[in-house]
Amino acid sequence: MEKKRVIIISLVIALLSFTVIVAGCTSNTGNTTTTSTATMQTSQSAPMTKTSNATNVTRGGSINATQGKNFTITLRTNPSTGYSWEPQFDRTALSLVDSVFISDPNPHHLVGVPGSQVFTFQGPAKGTTTITFNNVSPSQTVTDQATYTVTVN
Repeated sequence: MEKKRVIIISLVIALLSFTVIVAGCTSNTGNTTTTSTATMQTSQSAPMTKTSNATNVTRGGSINATQGKNFTITLRTNPSTGYSWEPQFDRTALSLVDSVFISDPNPHHLVGVPGSQVFTFQGPAKGTTTITFNNVSPSQTVTDQATYTVTVN
């Protein structure tokens, strides 16, 4: 009889704990302030890439940029995973102007929402070069790459 009582009490405690955890993950705290951008370099997978001042390309392609004008490369990402896109490029041919994370819509203020990492570059001189983005895991292993050929006119 005592063994049954201990099992029942344990199950009730487990059920209450589960209920509290689920309620905490789905409740709205009433905070209506959201931040949709942050300046950090983080990510995971990149199924699609967009560029401005260039033709839209899908993961690794050619980009035509104008000398002295900014252009962007946008990679899909999820900062909460610990993965990050790290651009590798010739710093004499291109300069990284900015890198900003833009969250996908998050009306319920959930943690772990994916988004896009927007890298802004500028080509100070005419020529052709490459940018390789390495998707680096928390253990510093390269898990994916996207390489772009950039021609500055």
